[in-house]
Amino acid sequence: MSMNNPLFGRIQLQNQSIKNLVEWGDHFSVEHPEIDAQHKALFDLGGSILENWRNGESFDTLRSAVDKFSNLLSAHFSYEEKVLAEIGYSSIDEHIAEHRSMLKEMAIVRDEFNRIDENGKLSKGSMLAPGWPATQLILGFIIGHVSTSDMSYCRSINESRKGCE
Repeated sequence: MSMNNPLFGRIQLQNQSIKNLVEWGDHFSVEHPEIDAQHKALFDLGGSILENWRNGESFDTLRSAVDKFSNLLSAHFSYEEKVLAEIGYSSIDEHIAEHRSMLKEMAIVRDEFNRIDENGKLSKGSMLAPGWPATQLILGFIIGHVSTSDMSYCRSINESRKGCE
């Protein structure tokens, strides 16, 4: 594509919905209906959080959504780890370590949101925080973890089903 093409670069990302950038699709499917449903719920909520942060939603609303995302993420990781243990996934220890790391990051993001007072002021820190860490965590989960780490166990799930037939 030529750089002189009038369509190239004409649509600025800051004018686009973040939810469209992190939208669930079949290309993220690990071919396990419950895990896929959980991933979709996390994608939807994560996209809403990012969109609401960008649009200046109230901190109480954001705090509540971040808490919900954290709870869903924790429950999802527990469920996923149970499934991976049941199928004897060979890289389960590494996968669990990645989950623990993300949960630690999630705790930091939640702490940042809890430091915001009723006037939207942080007791310490920049007003970019906690929005940037939340954005990094949500995008890291959606783009990084699901599209790479979770895809690595997709074959193991399918092979375990064949053994059950």
